[in-house]
Amino acid sequence: MFKDYDQKVSQNDLHALIREGEHGEQDFKYRISDARKIARTLSAFANTAGGRLLVGVRDNGSIAGVKDEDDIYMLESASEVFLKPALKLEVWAHEIDGKTVWEIEISEGKEKPYQVDEIDGLKAYYRDGDQNFVANAVLKEVWKQDRLKESKHPVAFTDKEQRLIQYLKDYDEVSVSKAAKVMQLHRSKTIEILARLVRWEVINWTHDTQEGFKYRL
Repeated sequence: MFKDYDQKVSQNDLHALIREGEHGEQDFKYRISDARKIARTLSAFANTAGGRLLVGVRDNGSIAGVKDEDDIYMLESASEVFLKPALKLEVWAHEIDGKTVWEIEISEGKEKPYQVDEIDGLKAYYRDGDQNFVANAVLKEVWKQDRLKESKHPVAFTDKEQRLIQYLKDYDEVSVSKAAKVMQLHRSKTIEILARLVRWEVINWTHDTQEGFKYRL
């Protein structure tokens, strides 16, 4: 994957990139010591809007430099072993003050969801601000429907969908389990409907670490 990476010199201004800080499309890594952990960041970038990793930069923005080539091979393992499906990564080098920093470009993926092979099963991640979060079943279904190019144009709502929309007008928000009760449907069908309504921009989703995912008009 990373053949000739040492000959690819980035044309970007490293100091300008660092001044941006960590954000939705940029993350600093002092070093890469855990392939599965870095696969989560790759998953989050690919499932959201793409992004950039600067390897050899501390969280505070100071340049430490890459210590050895193990970081590159760890990235290769993260993508090809722990990420499903694997991603093609672009690797560029910065040479500054005798130190090397790797700039890794991750494009927004076309085969979402990109999932990490965790010990307890496959998990997909998304990026919000400078943090990665685990996607729930509805968000993964949104990506799946997008990938299959299902219609984004609303059709007539079913009685059950109308019941859910009226509930949201009356009670403001709903969880997946509550939506299933309101529509009197199995969880799998509820997830499919919520994802479709999200894609149609009929409802929005929010995520709170304490309360989980919620859906609102």
